[in-house]
Amino acid sequence: NPWSASFLVTAALGLCATAAVGIADGPEPAALATSVPLRLDAAALKDQALTPRSPVPKQILLGGVSQPRSSVLFKSDSIVAVLYEEQPVKLALRAPGMPYDEFVHVLGGALILTDADGQTHEFNTGDSLLIPKGFTGTWETRANFRELALVSRKDWDATRRAPE
Repeated sequence: NPWSASFLVTAALGLCATAAVGIADGPEPAALATSVPLRLDAAALKDQALTPRSPVPKQILLGGVSQPRSSVLFKSDSIVAVLYEEQPVKLALRAPGMPYDEFVHVLGGALILTDADGQTHEFNTGDSLLIPKGFTGTWETRANFRELALVSRKDWDATRRAPE
């Protein structure tokens, strides 16, 4: 594949894409702030330890048992890079839908998005996607799903949930 994870992350940073669905707010370790390039190696990110987070809200959980884990890799004034992992779950993304645009690079497992018209879009390990603001439908993970998500800092701060 000519599109390396490093290239995709660099491209996504340029696009200022945004956050992972359902990441709970909570104490975060100090995220790396740097003025030099940060290598985001897909193989290393697959094994990086993550912090358990609160489950997604019950009103959007359609199936499975939510056990999210995440780690903020980078945070600046304009963007956040976060690793997010979840067990197999199915979530309802109801109107008004996604509150922001989200860039995702799938590091493990599968993500199945079904739009409001019933069209299914499946993304597997190594795939990258942009989920547009306002997307409605379902978000389903299969196997142990892990993603690298890029978040605009403004949207990250505006959509964080308080710990439960």
